[in-house]
Amino acid sequence: MSRVTDMLELPGAVAAGVFSRKGLLNDFEGPLPDEYAELAARMCAANSMTMRMQGRLLADLSGQPGWTAYVGWAMVGPELAMVAVDDAMCMLRIRESSFNQVIEAMRTAAGVEG
Repeated sequence: MSRVTDMLELPGAVAAGVFSRKGLLNDFEGPLPDEYAELAARMCAANSMTMRMQGRLLADLSGQPGWTAYVGWAMVGPELAMVAVDDAMCMLRIRESSFNQVIEAMRTAAGVEG
């Protein structure tokens, strides 16, 4: 199975994909139209780049270099959330999900240490 298929097996998963640092959609499964999936990939890549920069700034400000070890981010709305870890994204129904389980599974699949 692919990483995307594996993410869709997670509790509450609605859609999942893999994106490049440039925001290109490499793989995707879910009920979103192609144009929305591509938009989600661009959004996730842009937010991930911002989080990497924020980590570098926080490391400089705090004197603690651990901030530069970017893992991912999450945005939570009223019913859905988007979680990005490394180059993968997963849209979740928040009431049906375990963020700890989702993030850990995504980190393991991406080979990201935390």
